[in-house]
Formats: sequence, structure tokens, C-alpha cells
Amino acid sequence: MKKIIITVVCLGMQALTFGQNNPKAEAILNKVSSTLEKQQNISLEFSHTLENKMVDIKQTSKGSATIQGDKYVVHYLNNVILFDNKNTYIISPENEEVNITSVTENEDQSLTPSKMLSFYKKGYTYQLLNKNGNIQNIKLIPTEKSEEVSHIILGVDTVKNQITSLLEVGKNGTNTSFTITSYKTNQNLADNTFVFNRQKYIDLDYYINE
Repeated sequence: MKKIIITVVCLGMQALTFGQNNPKAEAILNKVSSTLEKQQNISLEFSHTLENKMVDIKQTSKGSATIQGDKYVVHYLNNVILFDNKNTYIISPENEEVNITSVTENEDQSLTPSKMLSFYKKGYTYQLLNKNGNIQNIKLIPTEKSEEVSHIILGVDTVKNQITSLLEVGKNGTNTSFTITSYKTNQNLADNTFVFNRQKYIDLDYYINE
């Protein structure tokens, strides 16, 4: 679940900077970063696919995310993951429970977008691949030996300057992909978009674990 949240928010908020790599790819990614810095908020819908042909597994799920600064709310697998800049709330209607973790308690603080930005900044070299219409594919290769990841392929819309997809190719034959199906910016968000309504879940008799 953490990996999914990290990837989704990275797709929405990535500010990408690299060094010693293909200059054309760097120019494309810098434009993506510059465009994102101008947005007040981002709302996106995505599909997530996990596939391993060797063991005949293919699972596809859909979700959505709204991001503003370091705050976000993600809807995925019937759960709601909310971060209000202080706490992370994982709301599970199926289990009728809410798990609350403060930033200081999180061992992995990369769940905040500001931390997630470092995911692509270091540890990769990259190169241009094929271009399909407006979509330029860029290959990211880990600079350090990884036991799990062979490489990552980003799809970038060079007209809108947006990341449209991410494919992580695993060394064990498992490929994980995220595709953005809807991408909106500067929406009129409700004041309570990133506010956890504790009383609501108390009234629903949810178990609140904190």
C-alpha cells in the first residue's frame, strides 16, 4: 500500500532533476517540473496493473488522488488514505477502522510529497526511448544494483508537460504499471478536502487506532 501511495503522488507531483544524463530527456523532465510548480492542486484518476506472465497473474485496479502542497487524499482498493500535513489516516470501510500515524511516528516519511520528490532525483540514469505521438518514453536505470527493479519507463506528454504513465519492470518477471486516465489542475476544492472528520467515524462506530 505504501508503495502505491508513493507512486501515485509521484506521478502527480514529481519535480524531476537529474545529472549526467541524456540532455534531451533532462529538458523534457525540467519542463514537467516547471509546469507542476505553477499548479495550485492536482486531481487525477489512475489505473494500476500488476502482471507476471510466468505465473499467469494480472490484476488491475483503479483509484484517484487529490494533491495540494504536502496534503493529499487517495482512494484506492476501497480504502481512503488521507494526509493533512501532520497525520496519515488510512480509512477502511470494509474493516470499519481508521489507522492514524503521525509524521514523527512514521519510519518511512517518504509518504509526504516533499520526501517523494527524492525518489527520482538520485539513483538513476536515463535515456530517451521511442515517441508515440505526444508521448515520449524515458527509461530510468538504477545506478546501484537492485534486487527487484530492472528499470522504470516513464511516459511523458511533451505538449502538456505531464507524466502520463510509469512502468516498473521487475527482475522476477513482475511488472507494475500506473496509467493516469484523468488529470486536472487548479480545481475548486472543498475546505474539508484534507480534513479528517473524527466525529463522523465515531458515529459510524469505527475502531480508531492511533
